[in-house]
Amino acid sequence: MIQHYNDLKGFYESFDDVIGYYLIKKEERLNTGTYQMDMSRMYNQSLHPNDMDISIEEITHKDFTNNATMFATFPIENQIGRRMLFGVKENNTNTYLGFIRLSSPVLSIKPRNDYFGSPLDNKKVNKHFYNGSVIVPVQPFGYNYLGGKLISLICLSNEVREMFNKKYNTNILVFETTSLYGNSKPVSMYDGMKSYIKYYGNTQSKNLLTPTDDLYIKIRDEIRKTYGKEEYNGCLTNPKGSTPKSREFNKMIQIIKQNLIGDDLMDFKDIVDNRMKTIEQKRYYMSFMGFENVKEHILNDEELIRNNTEKYDLNNLIEYWKKKATNRFEKLKKDCIFREQLEYYSSKNIKQKDLTDIIR
Repeated sequence: MIQHYNDLKGFYESFDDVIGYYLIKKEERLNTGTYQMDMSRMYNQSLHPNDMDISIEEITHKDFTNNATMFATFPIENQIGRRMLFGVKENNTNTYLGFIRLSSPVLSIKPRNDYFGSPLDNKKVNKHFYNGSVIVPVQPFGYNYLGGKLISLICLSNEVREMFNKKYNTNILVFETTSLYGNSKPVSMYDGMKSYIKYYGNTQSKNLLTPTDDLYIKIRDEIRKTYGKEEYNGCLTNPKGSTPKSREFNKMIQIIKQNLIGDDLMDFKDIVDNRMKTIEQKRYYMSFMGFENVKEHILNDEELIRNNTEKYDLNNLIEYWKKKATNRFEKLKKDCIFREQLEYYSSKNIKQKDLTDIIR
């Protein structure tokens, strides 16, 4: 196990923080050469916000992954469970402004549990919540036009909510999401959207950051030779259910610890606690999408109350955004800092760009 320990130690000492980790994982993903983005379909114009004609459409998994991967800071992973994938379009130019993945919610998360008083029944969570797991504007649309706010508002729309309800026979009442960064950057674009989306506390989970696939597979296969379970077809843990890779990686770490002693063991424990675990507490946000008594309805079956329903119509959300975007657009134009070059990640340019400068 000493070699496995040394390999993992070397990997986790190769980056300074979680952003550096994202960069390594992003580069690995892009180097596969499987992602193909049609740049001519990405918005890079200078239309005034009031002149833009915006719509949404469902897109395929392939189109979503190809395009969103090029603009998202983090490597986009496949996700099990319910999900809907959207492209946000500007119709005059026939280009995409951003991409959305709405998916099944996390079944238990501290800020939600605190708000409702205790963990909710899984059936209620799945029936009434969906998660904005990927909300990615094309860049520099995100920078020039407050594009992240537009993409987020669309998730709250009556139209999107009803599409999800129809597809999965749900009754969505709550949109939830988390900030990209955690307590090391205690601000988020959602903080400027309090009339629609509000902050409810920080998450507390500390998941292990998995290494690059080549290292992960190398160590996993070696450990499986000795510790693989026949009932799991040679895997270390049951491959069925959610997050099988994460569960098996946790088991790998336990096995390595069990086979180390003395200074090596203490050193590895330090690596696990201080380098491998995500220590950032992400900011957690919810929107009740115009329903006034969601808490009482979910907990006590009170009849739902909803006022000002039209506020969440897609057209009205877009008009709200246009007012905000106009101020941003005109200021950048006046100050001559309006960005004109399409900004995206690729295997060729990822090392040349500052991660935090591309994604805002």
